[in-house]
Formats: sequence, structure tokens, C-alpha cells
Amino acid sequence: MAETRPASGRARSKKEEEYFLRAEAELLEKVRVRAAKEAERKAMGEQHGVEDPEILAAFEEAGYDRHTVRILHLVPILQIAWVDGEISNAEREEILRLAAARGVDEGSAAHARLLSWLDSPPSPEFFERTMTILARLIEALPEDREVALQGEIMTSALKVASASGGFLGLGNKVSSEEKALLAHFAESFEKAHRAALEKVAKKG
Repeated sequence: MAETRPASGRARSKKEEEYFLRAEAELLEKVRVRAAKEAERKAMGEQHGVEDPEILAAFEEAGYDRHTVRILHLVPILQIAWVDGEISNAEREEILRLAAARGVDEGSAAHARLLSWLDSPPSPEFFERTMTILARLIEALPEDREVALQGEIMTSALKVASASGGFLGLGNKVSSEEKALLAHFAESFEKAHRAALEKVAKKG
């Protein structure tokens, strides 16, 4: 005669089975989320040619993704436009022109995010975190790319600062606030450049 387990034993076995199935599902979900996060970070790094895990984590912490990280370089330029509390039509057009030149297509996630920033400014903390990321990028990039990045940002920021202002379009179009912010950018980049040189010297 076959032995039968008590009903309590069968119930306990079923609960244990459910527990292990649930634990396995949770573990698989954690693995999936971790793999997706790593793939996202890798994609962001490929946009800027970096593999430094701290920089990739900084992208993510600042709220960038594989689509919006491509407009990272436009954020300081956007900050210049917002420094006086509003963006003029001329500044808006210049920023969109710069975005188009960088391959930011209308209808893309990056373009949509940029439009939202043109309508409502990001927080001061976001601007500062982006500048910190850019400084880290400068430290990590080869010297030729470092110089190109700094030149692109400063030149574009000056174009946007000069896009409007002055009286009837005459006189000095760059305000004192814009000049101060441009000086801040230059100082941040210079510090990053010196840090990059120090790293090279230590390796040597």
C-alpha cells in the first residue's frame, strides 16, 4: 500500500516550492535589470568614447540615457541661454541649429528632451553636475579630443551668448552674467586640463 503524506506536509512542500520559485524569479529579474543597466551604460560610453565606470555612473545619476547623453555638450550652452532667466528666439534658434549640426534629429528622444529644456530650465544642480561630468571627460580624453571638446563648447556658448542682446542689436551683446558664466566654464576646463596633465605625469 502506497504511503501518503499528511495534508500538512503536502501544504508545507507546496509553500516551499512557491517560495523557491518566487526567489528564483526575483533573482532572474535582478540579473535582467543589472544586465540592462550595464548595456545602457556601455551605450552611453560609446557616445563619448569612454569606458571609465565612474563617468558612466555619473551619466546615469545625472539622469542621462543612451539617447539624451548625446546632447551632453549642449547643456552648458543651454545654461548660458538661461542665465538671464529667459531664452530669446535668437538663442533658441542657435541652440537648435547647433543640435542639428550634431545630428540631433527632430522627433528623436534627444531632440524632445532639448525642447523641454528650452521651454523650462533644468535645475542649477543639473547644470553643475553636467559640468562636473564634462570636466571628468576632459581628464579622460586624449589631448587632441580634449582640446576639441573645450573649443566646441566655448565657441558654441559664445555664439549663443552673442545671439541676442544689446540695444536694437547694437553694442555689446554678451551680458555681464554671460561673461561670468563663460569664465566659470573656462576655469573648470582649465582645472580639468591640469588634472589630466598631472595624471599623464604620474603614469610617466
